[in-house]
Amino acid sequence: MTKNRFYIFMIVGLLISNLLLVIFILKQKPPHHSGPRNLIIERLHFDEKQIQEYDILIQQHRIQIRQKEHELMDMKTQYYLLLKNKNQKKEDSLVQLIGKMSMETEKINFEHFQDIRKICHPDQLQDFDHLIDEFENLFNRPDKPPH
Repeated sequence: MTKNRFYIFMIVGLLISNLLLVIFILKQKPPHHSGPRNLIIERLHFDEKQIQEYDILIQQHRIQIRQKEHELMDMKTQYYLLLKNKNQKKEDSLVQLIGKMSMETEKINFEHFQDIRKICHPDQLQDFDHLIDEFENLFNRPDKPPH
């Protein structure tokens, strides 16, 4: 076999393997991350009316949480700016406000789940209770790798 034929076979073989690799990658489905919305709908067996009500609750919840997150970020910014000039009284009051804001955020989340419970039919309440039992595992984000 001549050198040219050897190189032609090598090139054709590499092209075919690259083509197969591209096809394999394109055919793979991306991982399905449905998020809490779809998980709750599935676990509680919501009907169409409940899904519509739930979507409204989600919108309201997101608005409230975004507002609290902005307020919290502003407070944290003010807090860390105190590193420039030491003011113990201001420090303590900002820490208390940040704690209060975290409590308010948790109350918003708690009330959101109370509202979800309210749209459940009586036969779905047991499923809701099971969902709450698994709450920590279902809604915690997996640890991110260190930077």
